Amino acid sequence: MPFPALSHVLAIFLISLSSISIDLQGVYAQRPATNLYLFDIHLATDEMPLTHPRLLTAFNLHGYNNQPNFFRPDEIWFTSDYQDTTQTDIWSLQLTTNTRRRVTRTRASEYSPTPIPGRPGFSTVVVETDGEDTQRLWKYPMVKGGQPLPLFPEITGVGYHCWLSGDSAALFIVGEPHSLHMAHASKDESTFMASRIGRCLLRDEAGRLLFLQKVTDTDWYIKRYDPAYDRTEILIKSRPGSEDFCLLPDGSLLMAQGAVIYRYDPGKDITWRTFADLSVYGLLNITRIVNHEDRQLAIVNQPIAP
Repeated sequence: MPFPALSHVLAIFLISLSSISIDLQGVYAQRPATNLYLFDIHLATDEMPLTHPRLLTAFNLHGYNNQPNFFRPDEIWFTSDYQDTTQTDIWSLQLTTNTRRRVTRTRASEYSPTPIPGRPGFSTVVVETDGEDTQRLWKYPMVKGGQPLPLFPEITGVGYHCWLSGDSAALFIVGEPHSLHMAHASKDESTFMASRIGRCLLRDEAGRLLFLQKVTDTDWYIKRYDPAYDRTEILIKSRPGSEDFCLLPDGSLLMAQGAVIYRYDPGKDITWRTFADLSVYGLLNITRIVNHEDRQLAIVNQPIAP
């Protein structure tokens, strides 16, 4: 089934507004209606840096479609409740053939599919069916027949994660407040790094971790941690109320606030500048943003309740 151009579904989308709920594993009493969109990136022009808009999840327009991740240049994996609204599974979208595939089919709920660097399989946060909704990081096989395994069996409360190498991962641990921990495959324990963090965790090409820390209720900063020197530095204050961002190959950051995507280039800018306004497409509440290099940008939009 082809992915429709955004204009074909915009009228339907604008009347499909649903109530908002918190997007965090561990508190999914009601999953919000969210949809995935794809744009081509053109950094050479400031007039139309994002073109060729496509709605990727028209097949589940009123459902939960979230946490996209590029597994290949032409393939996005994401979390969805399509075909089973009682829980979530991992799905993949093949962008060149316009086909979708259900990757997992389990009684548990899986979130945040992520490739593991240099290792077969992929990692996913699993809300287990143990009666306590225990959340752990698991490794799943890429092909049928393999056995899923918990990666850090003794570490629970995992909400989000990012691999810094095939052996070490940064973990968002759910709590009051939420905290950042580092875990290593060689030992089943984690090291506390920071508190009051946001859910977005990214690795740059140098192996450093980018994360957001909410120093106060209003002062949020994107920081960079270098494990080689055990040193953390502030990169930029975030857009007010925004915590998700992505990193372009030139080192600049993209961050969304409402309908607007902003860009910050540390080599040129002293603060955020407008990159693209997606309100023309009816996308007024961009909650997630992820890129494949400087070629494509996938976003999640959560409709605002009237």
